[in-house]
Formats: sequence, C-alpha cells, structure tokens
Amino acid sequence: MKSVSIAGVAKAFGGLSVLSGVDLEIPSGSFTAILGPSGSGKTTLLRIIAGFERPDAGEVRLGQRVVDDADHRFVPCERRRIGYVPQEGNLFPHLNVGRNVAFGLAREDRRGTRVGELLELVGLSGMARRYPHQLSGGQQQRVALARALAPGPDIVLLDEPFSSLDASLRASVRADVHDVLRLSGATSILVTHDQDEALSMADQVAILRGGVIAQINTPSSLYRLPRDAELAQFLGEANLVEGTVGGTVGGTVGGTTVQTALGELEVATDGTAATGPGYGRPVDGQVRVMVRPEQLILDEGGARGVPGVVRSYEYFGHDAVVRVQPEIGGLAELVVRITGADPLVPGTRVGVSVHGAVVVWPLDDRERITHA
Repeated sequence: MKSVSIAGVAKAFGGLSVLSGVDLEIPSGSFTAILGPSGSGKTTLLRIIAGFERPDAGEVRLGQRVVDDADHRFVPCERRRIGYVPQEGNLFPHLNVGRNVAFGLAREDRRGTRVGELLELVGLSGMARRYPHQLSGGQQQRVALARALAPGPDIVLLDEPFSSLDASLRASVRADVHDVLRLSGATSILVTHDQDEALSMADQVAILRGGVIAQINTPSSLYRLPRDAELAQFLGEANLVEGTVGGTVGGTVGGTTVQTALGELEVATDGTAATGPGYGRPVDGQVRVMVRPEQLILDEGGARGVPGVVRSYEYFGHDAVVRVQPEIGGLAELVVRITGADPLVPGTRVGVSVHGAVVVWPLDDRERITHA
C-alpha cells in the first residue's frame, strides 16, 4: 500500500480558480475523507490524484514516486495502481456482475477465482450472473467497489459513492464498504459533502475550503476543536456566544475560564487545541465561544441554569433537538440535543447549563455576534 502526498496543487478552469495550493499528507493504509461543500473542488482533487486531470501547479506523489509535477513528469492513470469508485457506480449495463468485476483484470486472471472471492468479500456471492438492472442501488455500489478492488490497487478513490442511495440504505452500505476497504488494506480516500459520512468512516478528515485544506485532524478532534466558527458550524450545529477571557487562551497564564451569559465556562486546553488560531496566544477581552448542542443540559422548571422557554421539540428516536429562547439579554436561541427524555412542549420553562470545556476564538469588532 502507498501513501499519498499532495504539495501546492492548484487548478483553474476558464480562469476560475478551484484549487489554490492544496497540501495534504495521507498515510499508507489509512482512510481519509476530504470534506467540503458542493463546488469546493473535492472531485477535481480526486481526479488529479487519479490522473484524470492535470494540475496547473504543484506535485502529486504516490509513495516515493512523483506521478505529476504539473510540468515534465506525468504517470498516466492506468499505471498508478488506483481503483476508482464513481458517484453512480457506472456499471456496464450490457455486462453481468461477474464480467463487470472482471473488466479490469488481465485476461488470464478472469478465469480464476478472483471474481468469486471479490463478490464474497462485498457480500454478493451467487450474483455473478445478474445484470445491473436486477440489483438495488446498494448492490450496484458494492459491485463498483469490487470492480475497483479487482486489480489489487494500492489506493482506492471514492467520489461521493453513497449520495444516490436512499437514506435507509446509506448507513448500512457505507458500513459494509468501510469493512471491505479495511480488509483490503488499500489506502482509501473518500470525497463527500456529508459530515456524518466523513466523521463516521475516516481515520482523518480534511476540510477543503477556499481552494485549500482549512483543517485536517481525526474526526473527534476536528469536531471538538474546529479552527474557527465557520468550520464549527459546517461540522454540525454549534451555539455561538460572546465571552470575555484574560491572559492566554489554552495556555498556562490565566485564561482557563471564559465569562459568558451562560456562566463561567472552562476553556478547552488539550494538546490539539494549542495548534489552532486563538490557542496559546494572547487574547484581549472579547472572544467567540462555541458550545455544542450536546453540551447543554436542560432542567425542567428552570431551577438551575440560565432561564429560558422551549420554542420547539423535534424527536428523532435516538435523540431529540430542543430549541430554547433564553430569557436574558445577549443570547440568541439555543439548540440543545438530549436523549431519553419525555417530550417538552413549546412554552415549557427550563434552565440551561453547560457541561464540559468550550472552544474560543479571538473576536474583533467585525466579527461581533448580532442577534435578530
């Protein structure tokens, strides 16, 4: 298996910059998700790694081998030992499942046991003679994965492979695909705009924003310690409030707590936090504070915490989302995520308090939070 190294990769189409200096290191055998909104350049980056597109600048290295330097050196896609799973699967409709999987194999390997082994691996044993139109969407994606794995690639690229599946299928299919890729040992790269998909599948998640990698980290660290408020809101719901802190945020000289309308809160100070803007550097006065919905605790009746009134209650089975309007100034509506509770009808009085450490960033006059 091979690592992937991307350095300074840039790409423009018709004068419009899509990638403007992407740097990314992907360890051998790992699973990396490249996460970004539609139009952020995720698929373009994947196609450059595959060799379907050439960068305007920068370098792509697979293992120790430079496969594209945007100038003299270029290794064509068929010599990169890469498997590619497109968004729709793109199976050949006139070929049965077995022949679809065998398409990328050498002629002598098509008569062996490889196809049967791969179909067993992806949970489709006994379906070699079926045609794509006889399969469900999830089964078609499994065939596409088996076809990508057939030549024994060092790297597997997945371009939003679950986006066309029904919501009920998506979670089970991606879990199956994740297991298959782990067993194959291939270095895997997934591009997606689905935060749940990225956080649940990957060893590391790289967020593509503005043509560059805005932040890369493990899923848990990325969710807990986003680099800025925009990333925090992109990775899930976040309550943003203003606060005041002194000394050094995340450091050892004061600044271990922040004063907010929700009370005095502990500031996150673990090692990862020290790498982000706002950590380990002086902060004077106002800061922006992130509180995740699951950090908020509700007290029905309002005896403890900041008093507020329930505006809405949405039940999702595994949890519920409650929107609360605080009764003190300076706080917008708060989003609270709870489990195992009876429904809270709109108008119910509650108290809201915060559990756990919070993330803060410097706040200047241009960034002050305004409330409608």
